[in-house]
Amino acid sequence: YQRRVRGGQGEISRRTRQAGLKGLQGVIVKTVTDDTMVNIWDDKYLQKIMQALLFNIHRGFGASETEDHGGSCPSPWEGSEQNSDIDPNRLARFVLKDLVSRAAYGHVKSLMKPLLHFIDNHRLWVPNTFPLHCMKLIMDSIRMQNSFIAVTQLLGHLEEHRDGAAKLRVSLVEVVSQSVTLASAESITPTILEMFGSLLRRLKESITTCNKQGVAVEDVREEGEYQEAIVQSVEKFTRSLQTYTKVEVCTHIINSIPTFIMTEEDEQIERIYLQCIMKITQSLNSTLDTITLPLLFPSSFLVPLQALALSPSSTTRAVSQQIYHTVLDRAGNQAKLLPNVELGELSEEGITFGAQKNQDVLFFKQRGQEIYFRVFEGLLKEDNNLDNYTRTFCTALLWCIEIPSNEVLVEMVHMVFGLQDEACSNPRSNVNILHALVAAFLVFASRLSQNNAFYQHVSEVNTRRKADKPHLLPTVALSSIDEDGEGAEEVENGLGPYMFDATVVAECLKQQGTNVERLSDPYHYKRAAIPRTPESIHSLKLNATSDGIVASEIQTCPIEEVTYDSLKQALQNSQKLGHVVNESKERLLSQESYEECMAKSNEKRSQMMALRQQVFGNFRNGDVSPTESTHSLIDLDNLNNLSIELPDMYVY
Repeated sequence: YQRRVRGGQGEISRRTRQAGLKGLQGVIVKTVTDDTMVNIWDDKYLQKIMQALLFNIHRGFGASETEDHGGSCPSPWEGSEQNSDIDPNRLARFVLKDLVSRAAYGHVKSLMKPLLHFIDNHRLWVPNTFPLHCMKLIMDSIRMQNSFIAVTQLLGHLEEHRDGAAKLRVSLVEVVSQSVTLASAESITPTILEMFGSLLRRLKESITTCNKQGVAVEDVREEGEYQEAIVQSVEKFTRSLQTYTKVEVCTHIINSIPTFIMTEEDEQIERIYLQCIMKITQSLNSTLDTITLPLLFPSSFLVPLQALALSPSSTTRAVSQQIYHTVLDRAGNQAKLLPNVELGELSEEGITFGAQKNQDVLFFKQRGQEIYFRVFEGLLKEDNNLDNYTRTFCTALLWCIEIPSNEVLVEMVHMVFGLQDEACSNPRSNVNILHALVAAFLVFASRLSQNNAFYQHVSEVNTRRKADKPHLLPTVALSSIDEDGEGAEEVENGLGPYMFDATVVAECLKQQGTNVERLSDPYHYKRAAIPRTPESIHSLKLNATSDGIVASEIQTCPIEEVTYDSLKQALQNSQKLGHVVNESKERLLSQESYEECMAKSNEKRSQMMALRQQVFGNFRNGDVSPTESTHSLIDLDNLNNLSIELPDMYVY
């Protein structure tokens, strides 16, 4: 049958090919349903069947390309007269789909291998119309739970061609991307992470190739197209995935970003990985309203994201905050907040507040201080541009909106007054911008709390600023920032009347029944746990000796002294000591008689009993000074053991 399907041109050849294809169909049906027959899933048999089918599909592909690519065709076994003139190309597509639909989990690899070899041998990847046509036939027919296995085989083939021409790799990635859109969402998470890991490795290899010396400009352009194709494939990959799976993929990618950005290649890897995360998070918007924050921000995702938000690169910080907003903004308030930050016209009107969920409140109690510490640090960076300020500002507001709780509001107000104290105590180039952001924060907080006294205090201070210090208002300070992040500097002393009073704000919130104990404490913040550059590590070493502390005097962790040799020596010494004690006892018994030993023992016993009676006598007589003990004395004679009252902390 395999020889018959390779006939030439003409009517006789066409009928011969039809007969061969029908024979192959009969072989497939018979062998798959009958365990006593030969196993057609063996590579040597399946390769012949697939080569025969692909030969006929490719031979009529150009003529039937504009027809339905699904290859729909009635079964050749239903109505032989009606189907006697079926085109061999359509018949081959039907047989292929029937074969794929019968394939179990372990047979998918055996099906894909002949297909990929056929396309390689005939050089059909560029253009990729025929591979796309074949993959559509396979993905339409394959069992749902096995669909990603076919995609995995394509990714493995892409890895085999990692040193091939860029155009070939671009075509392969496009085939992967189109196949993913047809794949089912039912798959195992580790399999998906492996596929994303493979795409990330291809991205990294392409960036490394672009940064090699002597690479032609045309090759760099083609590699850029290849990288863009991979990013688009990543985006399509995640569209059909569940929300928790998308978060796991984002976590996997963000933890693959180099911790230390030392070269231009590392910067490119960081930028393109963040671009992939941004593509994934944009597909979260349709399902975020029902998802809790602990699921969206696991520690493995939140901590690296906050570290990137403190990166030395202002561009990286802006992209990180944008990702932050996309995941955090479950109610779609980002578009309403960002345009009004610069104008200082923030209010609660038109904002959709999230429902107060217990999981979200508990999550903020655990991570809230750390979250606002990172916002505080991000606003203090002097090389921020307008985009950095507005996006970091928006992050702080979104937490208040997504978790409508007084605890979140107090934490934000505490951070805001810490920002004001930092601007007043430490001279820096962005002092005016910090004061303007403090004003914008408190305007929103006063309206959000619906506290008239709070709002009146903020309005009075802003009125005085508008009359005498307009450069401390958001409308002036933020509009004066140029592209390099530098604003107009008009730093002066004597700003007391133009500063917001934390005591007044605390009293206003306290009258409303809010717990404001934190506002009375000075604001302390922690440094980022992950340094992003080698210079930051060097600065940490310098800080250890900056205040006159000699490096040799700095306490270090003690070296572990418990080793195998030390344990062995201790055991040997204990055995020797035991022998010495036994020898001394034997020597003592040999020198003295039994009566002498008993006399010495009775003497020691009498001394111990006398001491015991003296101690108990002191307790009975109450002869214990108040300074020696604060506990009440116990009458041992009248004490019943069952009446002892233990403190609650000792009762199970």
